[in-house]
Amino acid sequence: MAEGALLNTIPFGRSQISQVNREKVFFIYDFAFGEFQAQNNFFDELSRVQASIINTGKVTLNTGEEVDLDSNGGLLALQIYTETLESTKDSMSGLAKLGLKNEQKLWTLQ
Repeated sequence: MAEGALLNTIPFGRSQISQVNREKVFFIYDFAFGEFQAQNNFFDELSRVQASIINTGKVTLNTGEEVDLDSNGGLLALQIYTETLESTKDSMSGLAKLGLKNEQKLWTLQ
């Protein structure tokens, strides 16, 4: 099949291009916004955990598991969970900062 004939069989117009561009905007964001999201997600989850501790003494982890803070196992699970939250925030923040540094380097090369 000739190349021109193949292109004529693929429906790809302005509406598809517009849709592709909109989808890119939903997934690609500014690095500074990535830093904000890292902090925001961390503090939202930390606030939720703290409210659960105060209200019920039990915390539902993001895996769906409920831990009881009256047991040693529950306390250990909560400690591991909060350390994991902090590590996730730090890695998201670090990636955003790395992206910003690389972006600044590119600006100075022009």
